[in-house]
Amino acid sequence: MNTIRLSATSARNKFFELLNQVALGTQVIIEKDNKEIAILSAKTTKTDWKGLLNASKKVKGILKDYSTEDNPLRRKGASDFLGQWDKHLKN
Repeated sequence: MNTIRLSATSARNKFFELLNQVALGTQVIIEKDNKEIAILSAKTTKTDWKGLLNASKKVKGILKDYSTEDNPLRRKGASDFLGQWDKHLKN
């Protein structure tokens, strides 16, 4: 992401130009008295919570066939700490 730094006066004078730059992905930092006062950046997209919920429902139970015995990190000779990530999963 490109970044532009400019004074508040310059930002005021070039406001519509800056909006076009932000729409193209540039971030604008506005300074006053050599201090960062504001940042203009593009609006982020809204999270699709319903879509996320539907996707999580579809993957529910995906680990039901998982067995800790099949984990190569728990086999003989593996370091003790390597297989701890799945300790809380039920067989």
